[in-house]
Amino acid sequence: MGFERACAGLGLAALVLAPSLPPAGPVLIEVVAPDPGARVGIDGIELFVRFPGSNPLGDLALSETFRALLNGADVTGSLTTGENGAYGRISGLLEGDNVLRLEIFGRTPWRPGSFFEQAREVHLRMRPPADLDRG
Repeated sequence: MGFERACAGLGLAALVLAPSLPPAGPVLIEVVAPDPGARVGIDGIELFVRFPGSNPLGDLALSETFRALLNGADVTGSLTTGENGAYGRISGLLEGDNVLRLEIFGRTPWRPGSFFEQAREVHLRMRPPADLDRG
């Protein structure tokens, strides 16, 4: 009977811990703005990202590892990044489809010495004004 209880306890612990382990979670990057699929003009986009992952042991997201890539080019330097998120305006979008990739590393819950990477991609469409002089 002791073996059955131990197995049941381990099964229950696995059900509780599994959602908090990568790649399913925890969420390290929450994109507040822009909305996915947003259509933007030539003035660029306002980017607002939160790093919500925290637990009693401290912050899970390592803000110093945050990177923002626009179509593969690093645009992190145009943002103000803090312990709880990043904010700024990104310009230089290409006409048509653009991909903004956001990356960060975080601590694995329940294993303080272990890390994992999480990335989010936001697809944007830049549409210049029809009356824009392109000459």
